[in-house]
Amino acid sequence: MNINIQVIPNDQHRPGISGADWYFDQDRNLQVRVSKMSDWKREVILAIHEACEAILCHYNGVTQQSVDEFDRPFEEAKDNATNVGDKTDAPYRREHCFATAIERIMAAELDVPFQDYDDELAKI
Repeated sequence: MNINIQVIPNDQHRPGISGADWYFDQDRNLQVRVSKMSDWKREVILAIHEACEAILCHYNGVTQQSVDEFDRPFEEAKDNATNVGDKTDAPYRREHCFATAIERIMAAELDVPFQDYDDELAKI
């Protein structure tokens, strides 16, 4: 498996997606897309979260389709008040929570205040 990470304008995500996304392409390579943020470190932190989440979902048999289907209503409602993966019924909650732990560690190591980063992400 190859992993391809790209920073893209927010309006270039797959339809119905904003901020960050992961999916496996036809060759089973992991594609991670994150929106442009105010600082390269924030983009890296977000990309690592997405990559960790995707790899764990793949390992645990949580399909991209089940994640997309769960996320779609929240994206359509523009529900940025909560992190969808934290919801108790999210099919990828465990994977998301682990990725969030890694995300917080990376933010600390890169001297990025997590709350400021999370606030910026919520605005995307």
